[in-house]
Amino acid sequence: MLLKPVSVSLTAIALVIGLSACANSPNSETLERTFAADPLLEENGKTPVAPPPPPGPALEGVQGSSELPEDFLETISPYPNAEFIRTIASNETPESTDADAGVVTLWQTSDTAEQVLNFYEQQFNQPNWEIVPQANQAGPQPNLIARYGLDLLVNIDVTPEIGRAENPPEKGEFLISYIRSNPAQTTGETPGVQPPNAIAIEAATPVSQPTSEPPATSATPTAIEQVPEQLRPYLRDLEKMGIAIAQPSGNTSANTTESTVDLNQGITRKQFARWLLEVNNKIYANQTGKQVRLTPTTANPAFSDVNSNHPDFQVIQGLAEAGIIPSALSGESSATTFRPDAILTREQLMLWKVPLDIRSNLPSASVDAIKESWGFQDAGKIDPNALRAVSADYQNGERSNIRRAFGYTTLFQPKKEVTRAEAAAALWFFGVQGDGLTVPDALKNSSPVAP
Repeated sequence: MLLKPVSVSLTAIALVIGLSACANSPNSETLERTFAADPLLEENGKTPVAPPPPPGPALEGVQGSSELPEDFLETISPYPNAEFIRTIASNETPESTDADAGVVTLWQTSDTAEQVLNFYEQQFNQPNWEIVPQANQAGPQPNLIARYGLDLLVNIDVTPEIGRAENPPEKGEFLISYIRSNPAQTTGETPGVQPPNAIAIEAATPVSQPTSEPPATSATPTAIEQVPEQLRPYLRDLEKMGIAIAQPSGNTSANTTESTVDLNQGITRKQFARWLLEVNNKIYANQTGKQVRLTPTTANPAFSDVNSNHPDFQVIQGLAEAGIIPSALSGESSATTFRPDAILTREQLMLWKVPLDIRSNLPSASVDAIKESWGFQDAGKIDPNALRAVSADYQNGERSNIRRAFGYTTLFQPKKEVTRAEAAAALWFFGVQGDGLTVPDALKNSSPVAP
């Protein structure tokens, strides 16, 4: 039962491969089972299909490629003590250009099935991965299905020969398969309709469980697909939370239904201030003591260029009065203007976001300490106040904003503009390791409190 839930076009592809490569052989049954539709689809009003056949023998003699797929290492980590054997081809045909391209790879290992599955269980427990519950978990062929965001579905299928107690073979075989969804393009699909992998997840899970819902806000799949792959899950999660990630900066009109905002473009200071307050308050919907309050329009403005008539006055003033944004109220006598339409920089992001993570005074820091900890070659270019936030962020380990938003780097580039996608990544988690909340944590709350 290898990655059963796929589109009809893929099932046809698998059948073609099976007929051409090993017709009327047990291997064709294995390939057909790899991309067969799930019987649960019958209950959902889809075309009835027969249950998958019993597990066949190892895929000996199946035609394919001896090359590892180019995108494999970007998709999933190979098992450390395994040897790649071959890729079982299942690429889309010229007549089915809108089909998803499923990939099946065959591996060998001398380890037991339990060791293989335990390794991938740990992999799938990392951020952004989710193990998919299966309707029929019991059976002679253990497997593990997981999804990454809304783009990717991965299946680890370990044959029963691996780790058999009686006369164990020197090496057993297992399969790693994955399938990606395609955005709606010229196929007549309606934007916002469930992508193919959402259908796959629906078939792999019990009927009683809810399926993934399409985003409720204005960002289109193509807008998200244009950002680096590592940042897409953060954007989707913020969409689900109701954050208008593709809405033009400062545009809060309820009539706005579409936007051409490039998520790779810089985010303005006023837009980030709004996201910062809104996401913080939604993540801590049940902890009002951690929410930042909106300031009444009657308050004396903290900045000369953001008066009470400004559409984001209550947000910006609220963050200033909470001491999150440096101003004269927090002792920064030179911070008399806010510059709402200026693009947020990396060091400014850290200076605003980190205090809401650690909920305490920023520690002291030096350029040498940053060079030693982060390894930043340009640590001397960081503003002294932001330097303290960068130091505190390092102490947050794998939950640091820098790692999440910018990935591995030896150049911090403190004055570089922050993109909307990077800002979303930074806001995906609030807190410190062992004591924090992610956007998915907040989404479990049935009645979030809007700021």
